[in-house]
Amino acid sequence: MRTIAGALLALALVSSPATEARGQQPPPRKAPPGLVPGRPFPVQPPPGRATTSVDGGAGDFRARFGLDVALRLLRSTDADERLRGLERAAATRTPEALSLLERAAAPGLLGGATVEGMARHDPRALLVVVRGLASWVDQESARTALENLLAPASASGMRVPVGASRDPAADEAESTARIQLALREAAMALAGSGNATSLEGLITTARSGGPGQLPALEALAAHPPTTPLLAGVTLTTPAMVALAAKLGDLRSIGAILGAVHASDPALRASAIAALGVLGDSRVLDAAREAASEKDPRVRVAGTDALVRLGADGAPGAVEALVADDTTARDGLRLAQDVASEGVTKAAAARAVAAADPELRALAVVALGRQASPLAVTALVTLAGDTRLAGDAVDALARSPSPAAMAALESLAASPGSRRLAARGYFVRRSVRGERSAHGDALLATLAASADGADRAVGVEALVALGERQLERALEDGDPRVRRAAAMGATALDSRSTASALISRLVVEPDEVTRRVLAAGLVEGDPAGTVPTTTLVERAEEGGPDAPLAALAFARRAAADDDDELVPKLDALLASRDPVIRTQVARGLGASKARNAAGRLAHAYTWEPISEVRRALVEALAGRPAAEQTAPLLRDALELAARLDPDALTRAVARRALDGSAESRRPVGREVAWLRVVAAEGATLPRQLTGIVDAGGVALPVVFDDDGYALVPGLPPGELHLRLAPRLPTDQPR
Repeated sequence: MRTIAGALLALALVSSPATEARGQQPPPRKAPPGLVPGRPFPVQPPPGRATTSVDGGAGDFRARFGLDVALRLLRSTDADERLRGLERAAATRTPEALSLLERAAAPGLLGGATVEGMARHDPRALLVVVRGLASWVDQESARTALENLLAPASASGMRVPVGASRDPAADEAESTARIQLALREAAMALAGSGNATSLEGLITTARSGGPGQLPALEALAAHPPTTPLLAGVTLTTPAMVALAAKLGDLRSIGAILGAVHASDPALRASAIAALGVLGDSRVLDAAREAASEKDPRVRVAGTDALVRLGADGAPGAVEALVADDTTARDGLRLAQDVASEGVTKAAAARAVAAADPELRALAVVALGRQASPLAVTALVTLAGDTRLAGDAVDALARSPSPAAMAALESLAASPGSRRLAARGYFVRRSVRGERSAHGDALLATLAASADGADRAVGVEALVALGERQLERALEDGDPRVRRAAAMGATALDSRSTASALISRLVVEPDEVTRRVLAAGLVEGDPAGTVPTTTLVERAEEGGPDAPLAALAFARRAAADDDDELVPKLDALLASRDPVIRTQVARGLGASKARNAAGRLAHAYTWEPISEVRRALVEALAGRPAAEQTAPLLRDALELAARLDPDALTRAVARRALDGSAESRRPVGREVAWLRVVAAEGATLPRQLTGIVDAGGVALPVVFDDDGYALVPGLPPGELHLRLAPRLPTDQPR
């Protein structure tokens, strides 16, 4: 079942020892042309190059000249010029340049035209320094500087600059996110260095609880130590126990077992849960004892281990958790993986009696995972409750029970639940591949109804299942039906489908329907059917169709290279909204413009949000083969492959560097079941719209008269729903 997913970190830096002569160094790289500031830095010196001393050779002259320019820029009082100076230093591979980076990472004085401590009050400068030091990670002083960034004592010295825009809160959030990104990249560089001392330092940081703890844990999980560093470590914090389990290193099991009987309940719970994750049966006795302990954390951990190991006592332990108010939420989560009559009864009781809507919804989901006839009976009963009807029918649609289809058919016999049953049958047929003559007849009857609300439900299902021609459905006289047809078309993956949606978009008189028809722009508008001015207006308006309008505009504007359009494109790429930025990246990735890769690489340099970074890297990876050797593109991919804290982004970058980039993901079989409920005493607004963001694609959606929106053709995984957005695209970052 699809789910809907709806810190200011400070930092103090300590100075590193003065840079000593390090013998021969790699020659400097000539900076390729590109956008500045913002050029990604090489994360490590290219192998196999000849090295020279600081005082001789043409390469050293270029290095000296580049360093002189960097020093001149760093003396400027203009923040952007100083940032460019720091970038030049990071791209100049000399010991003097490394010393500059270390000085920028040192405490120093805040403000003024001085390099000391520059990274402490400019998150962009911090990113530059971290990436520059990462290219010297084979040097002890560079590693020390990176380690100092992650040290717990560094927390009080980092300053988040106050933005000059009309949205200082957004500026602060963005700066904080960049600080966190820099910390995570610093940890990734140290973990990837393979240096034993640095790895031990990361383990110490991971045990500290400071701002560097999470980056250190992530980096160690991404680069598991080849030596059994955790085997001899006393695991004194839940975070370290979780890391040991995540690493999957069997040599750490002894250390985890040592924490099973710790006096701290949180540590004991973490150890029991970790052994369950590792599948070690030696935890069974401790888990059975834990399942009856007083502390709820320990009880949940013990039950979780029993469920993971398939122990005999798991159903009873889960039932006990569900019955206890303190642990009911965790118990219902575990109930999704345990089948028993007792668990079914406990979940049904929670669904009926719970006052918390979220708890009731979890109970219904748990019932939908049970295969017994009792669970189906309970769901049919709950479908009679207006608060739970939608959740109950969705659970029936996905239930593994053979009795679920008959239950949907029985609901269809009642006029009050006929449309709801039809939605459930559509989902069951799409997701589980089960068909019923009664269900097919129901869809056909609704699609032929004179009632527009009925017809919308039937038409969407038939379009999505390929049994009703989309063009015909889009000509229906009722805009509700045309919207439903456009929603159903998301399950179809063909150029003709997109063409039909776009063709209707330019003549559609209904505003809400036009928003949903914008789903046809998911791969842009190659035929140029929608006027560019319309795309710009829709993108800047900020409605649910804005992301896909921005995508189509980016794909077209970059290719046109129009002097009037390019500033608008750059503003959208710098939008405050990450969904807009993601879709602009997708559009640029498919653009024919020669400067698209430069824009993408520049955007990746400062992007703090992982989903947007992933989209930018996917776009770079999808650029034509002739561009894959361009320095800007390669440098951005190399940076992502080595330092990006997101595992998926690193994987995409590595595949692209290896020449094995994957094509766009195909349309899936999942159907998102979305429902909005009015607050007590309120009524739902008519024609409620929103955006569903799934798998990197932002689709406009509209809720029908009953408050439902079914979105077919989605890939498995998590999705995000945002209702009726108005995005602040007029304020670029």
